[in-house]
Formats: sequence, structure tokens, C-alpha cells
Amino acid sequence: MGRRDSVERPAGQIRGQLLDGAESPAGAAEGVGRSWQRSRENGLTPERSAADAMLEQAALALVRERNQRLIAFALPELENLRHQIAGTNSAVLLADANGVILERHGDPAFSRRSQRVALQPGACWGESARGTNAIGLALAEQRSASVHGEEHFLACNTFLTCAATPIRDVNGQLTGLLDVSGDQPARQLHALGLVRMGARMIENRMLEAEFPDAIYLHFHVRPELVGTLGEGIVAVEPSGRVLAFNEVASRHMSALTVHAELDGLLESSFDELAGRSDEWIILRTRDGLNVTARIQGPASRGERVSVPMGRRSGQPRAADVDDPFSALHAGDPGFVDLMWRARQVFNRGIPLVLEGETGTGKEWVARRLHDCSERGAGPMISVNCAAIPDSLAEAELFGYRPGAFTGASREGAAGHVQRADGGTLFLDEIGDMPLSIQSRLLRVLQERAVVPIGGTDPIPVNFSLVSATHQNLAQRVEQGAFRADLYYRICGFRVTLPALRNRADLEGLISRMLAVEDPSARIAPAARDCLLRYPWPGNLRELQNALRTALALAKPGWPIEILDLPEPIRASDVAVAGEPSEATGGLREAEERCMRDAVEAHGGNYAAAARALGISRSTLYRRLRRG
Repeated sequence: MGRRDSVERPAGQIRGQLLDGAESPAGAAEGVGRSWQRSRENGLTPERSAADAMLEQAALALVRERNQRLIAFALPELENLRHQIAGTNSAVLLADANGVILERHGDPAFSRRSQRVALQPGACWGESARGTNAIGLALAEQRSASVHGEEHFLACNTFLTCAATPIRDVNGQLTGLLDVSGDQPARQLHALGLVRMGARMIENRMLEAEFPDAIYLHFHVRPELVGTLGEGIVAVEPSGRVLAFNEVASRHMSALTVHAELDGLLESSFDELAGRSDEWIILRTRDGLNVTARIQGPASRGERVSVPMGRRSGQPRAADVDDPFSALHAGDPGFVDLMWRARQVFNRGIPLVLEGETGTGKEWVARRLHDCSERGAGPMISVNCAAIPDSLAEAELFGYRPGAFTGASREGAAGHVQRADGGTLFLDEIGDMPLSIQSRLLRVLQERAVVPIGGTDPIPVNFSLVSATHQNLAQRVEQGAFRADLYYRICGFRVTLPALRNRADLEGLISRMLAVEDPSARIAPAARDCLLRYPWPGNLRELQNALRTALALAKPGWPIEILDLPEPIRASDVAVAGEPSEATGGLREAEERCMRDAVEAHGGNYAAAARALGISRSTLYRRLRRG
């Protein structure tokens, strides 16, 4: 995390300069030298232990109570960031305006190690207590900061790499800090960008909740950034007086202040704007900037601005009786929370990336997000990027003009992107999109227009974007197989759908799916236990197929028995019952054994085996070839 250049500096080189008292050591992060000076002035020495400066539980409870509002707004983003950094030996931290850690979410292995230096709730990480560190530096200089390895003042903290940024309230005052810290060898390349985006999300959420009856102006000089974390937001009274605004808005309007009249900031009158709620309009500021804007009043914003205190991370409101995702869960609180957050973000026009194993319901979730959004009446265009031949991908996605190439239709054709105008574009398996197509897609997303093959005039398009993949896109970026600029454009919010074997509501899902297929169906306890023990490599799709098969084989009027279940599930259960999972080589080996059993049971027919498992034939080939 916090890497500032592509060349690693020799270990100890910067620390040696800092120990010698250098004010601006070569290669060190901005502000590190000043922070070391302040640390010395606070009476600290590099050899000091970090075990002190901890609050007692009662005192921590009081601090958390004082910061209840900050915690309530930050929890959804802490959980989102936890998913972003999963597997990197890191943690995401929330601190108050004094540097006291309030929340820590992250990898268990790193949490155990970080506890030795008190990187945990109740510890104060201001410079006066811990010396130079990202939280302390960001707090002292009121800006984003990163501190890596031996730049930390205390020697015991040099295994850390950290990035932190302030969180400001609606008055612009620092109210907390968001930090990502990790083990130095597992450095995250984009940690500072992640915490900045996270802090902006929290700030925007607090701004919109502070004034639920206000009229909100969302705008940016770049049209594609309206509705994203990069937009400017101004809260205005019905009279036209400014109540609050975010940092982006202040950069666009030099005279923007609380209590200012919006009429004095724009060349259009506020009365004219107030009557154009939810329209996309072009405005000109008094500074001479043309911005694309959208006005939203309380009625059009609805429940998005209300975050009642005491509600944990993304927990659905009591008013959310009609759950559009109810068919995909049976009460798993983690899944319910995830879908609630995904819906809130999607309704703001922020692009989503759905991640997860095959069969976890990525396309189904995309469909429900579209249906319950304001674009639900428009088209949803689904594109499987892995299934389009490279030679046809450009024409299918972007369309073509008559006679654009040999074999082209005389009438030409609109591509998937143009057909999605006014609705949602769903790009499945986007990790398999060729690099040449990625460049064109990026241009479309930046300019909100598409130029068909053989054409010269851009065609405006306006759609919501959902992408899906079973791959690690960040890793693909590092490997050079996926464009970094496109990754940041499509990945406004990551949604990692859990594998079925990790769901808390698996038993309830079995009962619900069975009832949908046959309300009178029953299942014997032994068969139910067998289903609960199975690893489900095909996830929801495989479970549905397995229950349909069992119902077809069960004796009429009798409950489903073990012998009615598909062979791979029975074979897996026998193997698991016969020896411990360690001896069988772990979960992945068990899944691949089930796949081989399915292929054998179907006489070597991979297509039939894949259908029985509820996975794609390409997934079956890939897993068995790798195994």
C-alpha cells in the first residue's frame, strides 16, 4: 500500500536519513520528515514500545457512543473495503477525530499480528502517541497520507504499510479518518486511492442524510462523472439558499459558501432549475464552466438519504418489506446486507462489478438491480464477453454502418452498447474481453457516445453499467491483461457474491427451492444432511438442478432419499464420511473429485456432466485440466 514509485528503495536507506535528522529525506513520502520532527518534539524515541495509549473498554464505549453517527455511515464502506482488500494480509480501520481506532475489519492473520502493536479499537494512533504513521500524519496535516515500512517512527511498526485520509462532516470539519494498513510485503498498490474513494462515499452519504428535505444539485464538468463518487453535490433549501456541499463542488464554484444563494453561483435561476427535477441539464457557472447536472428533490431521492442510527452495516430498513432479492436468499444477514448496499449504490448510477464463482447468481442479481432501478422500464442488454469471437466482438458491441466490412448487412446494425441506451448494459465475464475492445469500451464510457464501425458521427448513449467476472480483475490489471483505466471506470463498487458452501442460509435455501419445484415435496433427514455437506462447486445453479433431479427420481408420495440425489453428491458424501477433509486434499480437491465422478457417471460426456453439476462446460474443462 502507498507505493509512490516503481523502484523499490534499499531497506534502511530512508530510515538512516530520518534517524540522522533529515528534514526531507530523498524518496520519502510527503510529510514524513516533518512528522519525525514532531514525533521527537513529543518526547518519543524510535525504540519505544507501542503497547500503551490504549483506552479501557468503558472509555472506548463512550468514545464509540460519541461517534455513533460516523460509525453508522462508515460501516457499509468499511465492509466494502474489507472485500476489496480480502486476501492481502491487510485491514481497514476507522478512527475518530483524535486518531482513536473505532473499527477494524480485515484478514484474521494480519489482525493477530497487528494486535501486537495495538492496531486495534481503543488505541490512539495520533503522532503524539505512535509517532509517524498514516493516521497520525493525515490527522496532523489534515490531508491524505501514506507511510510505508521504515518511514514509521517506531521501530516496532516498520512491518506496516499504511494509507489514511480524513473524513469531513457537512461543515468541512475533520470528523474521522479512514485507513488501510497491511503487512509490508503484501503491499496494496492502490490503497490511497481506495481510502480516498471510501471517504468520499461516507462524506456524500452523511451530506445527503443531514438534509433529507433539501433539493440536491449533482454535477460535474465531465458528464460521465455525474452520479459517481467524483460528482459535485450541493444541498439547497427550497428558497435557493445553500445548506452544504462537498469538496468537489467547491472546486467547481469558487464562490460557493454555506448560506450563499444558488442564483449567484449559476447563470440559470434557481426557480427554473427547481422545476426540472431528475432531468439531465447543462448549466453554466459564474466561473464560466459548463457542467452537466441533475436536480433531485426529496420525492425523487426517497429513502436513499435516510440512515437511522443504531442500524448496523447496510441492514435493511423495516420499510423494505418488498425485497427484490428474496428469491436468492433465505435470511442470510450477510447476503441481505450485501444486496441492500448494491441496490443503494446502483440507484446512484455508480457502475458495479459482480464477482463470484460460477452459479452464484451474478446475472440474476444484475437483472434484479435493473428491474428495481429507475431504469427498470428500459432495456437490459446482457453480453457474454467470453462467448463472442474476437473477430466479431467489435461489431457486436459497437455496431456497424452499411458496407463497413465484407459480409456486413446492407442496413448496418446497432451494437449491444447502443441497444442498452436508456437501460442497463450487463457485461458478463468482462475479464475475458480482448484488450483492443477494452480501449473502445473505455472511450464509450468516457464520452457517453459510441461510433459504429465505418461511421464517423458519435451516437449519444446513456445506460447503467454492471459487469461480472469469476476472475480477480485487480490481478489481471497487474498482469497486463486488463486495462487499469477501464478497471477504475467500471469498478465503482465491487459486490462479491458468496459461494453457496459459505452461506448461512443453505438449509433454508434447500427448503425454499424444493417448495418452488413442488410444494408437497419432502426430504429425508439423511438426504438433507448429504446436501448440507456437499461443497457445491456449481453453487445455486447446481443446487436447483440437483433438487429437480431428486424430485424426478423420488417415489411418488415419498420423501427424497439419498439414493435419489445425483451421483456426484452421493459420491462426495461417501468420501467425506470416510476420511477427514485434510486427508482428501481440501475443498478444491473434493470439488474436482465430484466433477470427475460426474464425467464418469455420464460416460465421459462433459456436456451432460456439466449440466448435472449446474456449471458451464468450459468451467468443467478448465478445472479438470488444471487438476
